[in-house]
Amino acid sequence: MNYQVHAATVIVKRRLTETLISPGFYITQTIGLLLGYLLVNGFISSVDSSGFVYTLNPAYDLIGRILSGAFGSAFVNKLFSEGPFLFILYVSCIPILLYLSVSSVFRFGLEKQAGAIELLCYGPADGTAYFLASLVKDVIMMGLYLAVLYLFLLVTGMLNNLVLGTTFYHNLFVLFFLSASIFSYGILASTVTDNSSSAIALFSGIMIFFAVVMLGSFMIVGGYVRNVATVIAWIIQWVSPLFYWDLALRSMEAGSTAMYLLGMVLLLVLTVIILGISHMVMKIRGVRS
Repeated sequence: MNYQVHAATVIVKRRLTETLISPGFYITQTIGLLLGYLLVNGFISSVDSSGFVYTLNPAYDLIGRILSGAFGSAFVNKLFSEGPFLFILYVSCIPILLYLSVSSVFRFGLEKQAGAIELLCYGPADGTAYFLASLVKDVIMMGLYLAVLYLFLLVTGMLNNLVLGTTFYHNLFVLFFLSASIFSYGILASTVTDNSSSAIALFSGIMIFFAVVMLGSFMIVGGYVRNVATVIAWIIQWVSPLFYWDLALRSMEAGSTAMYLLGMVLLLVLTVIILGISHMVMKIRGVRS
């Protein structure tokens, strides 16, 4: 076990260096922060004497109409009840989350197909150490981005007389654990497929399926469709990171700090389980494509 930890540590350092000197991370980070800046300005222009009125700004008018049509006006009011920062948190994190997860999945599949992972396994490393290093690198970079985003929104809020609400902080912490679970599914997709394109397709399909089922159980749709979505959601909830994310946030809204913390612990447990499955797959299939 010690050799795996040492090998993973060495690979993590190399991966972090490569990511930090690569322009892709900074370009994606800039896109996320720019989206946050534009959404803050749009929110300010949508406030009048009666409060937040999303129809005053074209961008927020479109966002509000889409969200109201899908989830109802009560959802929109709740989303922006403490300002724009909760909405901005998720919008700004989508680009970096996609960049880190997809790039890692693509690289895993590419290096497995090229035989690079097999070459590493002839030395002190193995497949498990390799994908653990990939996960640790993505988690560290995601944590770094969340810290930068938090400071950016904190300063932006101070300059515009806006305050980050308590709901924002609750979501910020849960989002970190949610990201780790999503990254673990990327690793699983890479281990069960033979090339990068198949891995990306499988990973994307899994995440889209989880998102559609979760959203379908909340959307304002007909009774039959809603019931079907609810049943499917109940079936897959135990393997979906979005279920535990939702559990944590709902618990915090209900005032249950213990259940909120349990939701984050369960996200961590799910991550460990998915990594364990990936380890078994690597043992059975090997590192060859």
